[in-house]
Amino acid sequence: MSATTKPATVRVYQLKVSLRDITPMIWRRLLVTNDTTIAQLHDVLQIAMGWEDLHLHQFRIHGKAYGIYRDGGISFADNPHHVVLTDFKLRKGERFVYEYDMGDFWQHDIRLEDVLPLDVSKHYPVCTAGDGDCPPEDCGGSWGYMSLMEERCSWSALHDAREDMAVVAQRLLDWYQGGPRPTYDDDEFSAALERMRERLENAPSTFNRRTVNAALRQIQIRKRKETPWGFLHIPPKRCSKLFP
Repeated sequence: MSATTKPATVRVYQLKVSLRDITPMIWRRLLVTNDTTIAQLHDVLQIAMGWEDLHLHQFRIHGKAYGIYRDGGISFADNPHHVVLTDFKLRKGERFVYEYDMGDFWQHDIRLEDVLPLDVSKHYPVCTAGDGDCPPEDCGGSWGYMSLMEERCSWSALHDAREDMAVVAQRLLDWYQGGPRPTYDDDEFSAALERMRERLENAPSTFNRRTVNAALRQIQIRKRKETPWGFLHIPPKRCSKLFP
């Protein structure tokens, strides 16, 4: 595609993004303007879903690949900062795919649900709805994640987690009531803490629409500082650190 084509009339695309092969469904509903670039949409999806932008990615639209080039990664024929959504002339109901992490191979189905008039009183992009927490990075893809969740939700796993919490809580209660301060010299206490830490590290990233929109708002602010309708690539992890 050639240099960015600014649409004659800015419209708002209502997109529904859903992660394939996951039950219950993990999905987000987004409003983005049709002058959104491929680079921008990548950032929006990373933030909205809850990914950390640690891996390669690509969009597949009308049989062609688009994305942001990373050293040693996938090469793309078009500059992602110059290709905008309106270039594809998408029709309502049409779908395309966003792939993230070519090892775990997360596939996101993106469907254009509606084309809306621009509301100048609102900020775009924005997440209007969604459900489901984001899988942890490097968990083995959809099947690995489903196995992980099945294991974490088993009776034995829940019992072990409860026992670890009881150990830690009892040590803290004893200290509060005048007993010795818990230290890592206490093997039972330190082992329980370590197992709790590991569970948190492998836990899904909680979906919070307010936090997502706060990070997306930072993208919208940056958007004004580059071209009249574009902005530089901002790693989503940097945005998310602003709103932990």
